[in-house]
Amino acid sequence: MVSDRGGKMTDFFGRSGQALGVVCIIWAVAAQAADPPSRAAAIAAADAAAGLPAAPEAGPVCAAPPPSGEKLAGDMKLATEGHSVEFSNAGGGDALVKMRHADTSRLAASFYLRAMESVTIEGVPDGAYRVQYAFGPALGPDCKSFTRIMRARELPDVDDLRTQTIETDDQTEVKRSSVSYELSVTETANVKPISIDAATFNAE
Repeated sequence: MVSDRGGKMTDFFGRSGQALGVVCIIWAVAAQAADPPSRAAAIAAADAAAGLPAAPEAGPVCAAPPPSGEKLAGDMKLATEGHSVEFSNAGGGDALVKMRHADTSRLAASFYLRAMESVTIEGVPDGAYRVQYAFGPALGPDCKSFTRIMRARELPDVDDLRTQTIETDDQTEVKRSSVSYELSVTETANVKPISIDAATFNAE
């Protein structure tokens, strides 16, 4: 939490004490009217470090943000049967999540995930996937990307999702994977994400 700091006006004594008091009052008003840019930048940096949402963007933004979990881009074709991947946004603002093909880094799927919401992607086909996520202040006019990337990360391990078929004398059993992730701005989770730059995250 960032709070404004105020100060007390102390009395100055001496022959010219009254004149000095007038000068100090004028200086205080001027300081409030023109806040130095460096102070504003420091407040914004403190908010970002604490995982607090940034102020709304002044430029054009998405008029109707999509619901959490709606596919925005990528070549992944979800099936009626497949693997299950769950994502929970533990805070820090709204997020974009991307699943990439591990061998090519090509985008398999991306979707929007609002703060404090969860979504489960069903019917994910066999494949090796790498997960990336980013936080931003607002979706841009295309409703598929952020106006600005505040923080982007990549999970260190690849998920190799493979369907297993087990034949027995009585039946055939099909086993599929079910994995879950919690997205957070903190570093306390068991899995330590890797920071990536905006260009890497935004690549198609």
